[in-house]
Amino acid sequence: MKTILKIKFDNTFYIFLLLILLSGMFKPFTFIFILIFFHELGHAITGTILGFKLDKIIIYPYGGLTKFNNLENTSLNKEIIMLLMGPIIQIVTYYILNYFFKYDYLKNYHLSILIFNLLPILSLDGGRLLNIFFNKIFSYKKSFYLSIFISILTIISLIIYCLYFYYNINLLFMSIFLLFKLYISFKNLKYSYQKFLLERYLYNFPFKKRKVSKSIYDFSKECYHYIDFYEEKDYLNKYFQNKLEK
Repeated sequence: MKTILKIKFDNTFYIFLLLILLSGMFKPFTFIFILIFFHELGHAITGTILGFKLDKIIIYPYGGLTKFNNLENTSLNKEIIMLLMGPIIQIVTYYILNYFFKYDYLKNYHLSILIFNLLPILSLDGGRLLNIFFNKIFSYKKSFYLSIFISILTIISLIIYCLYFYYNINLLFMSIFLLFKLYISFKNLKYSYQKFLLERYLYNFPFKKRKVSKSIYDFSKECYHYIDFYEEKDYLNKYFQNKLEK
């Protein structure tokens, strides 16, 4: 019940709903909404079970966003499970709907939402899964930059596809919106990284992996670091004291 109460509808959803009502396409829109709703519910319920603190679920006309107030140093494996449960629940929902409603367009809507959401774009499930994969190999910042680079290439490809091969105004607008979201993420990287470091200073994470780093900006998730002959905690203590003195 608490999860349901945290669902919010973006203003664009109401505008789009009005246009749908005027165009007489309410039934297809209802199926799209159900698929998106249960997709995000899959993320929200799974994340809550795994110990993530749910902030809110935002529903857009052709997609959704589940936000958690979790730590930057959250378990990567838990994040993978949470992210995968969205598409899995959507697939289950589709088969249930398809059993009762034999509409040809239902499969198309389901596949469109599923495939788009799994594209390697950082704001989408596919991009977030890719970022987790990079974090298992590279440092926090390198993983982010690689994810941003691949995301931008994917969005540019989508825009070119829309403009020159298959004109789709909805896909074009979504691509531009995702590009804007990437810009915001890139702009906020320094704050995200400071949060990542501060958590490691304040809490004792049971990391088993050990790594020698050349710089504090080369830290990785799920690793304990040694830098300039200091243990991580000691170096972070020195780092944040210097910041407070400035």
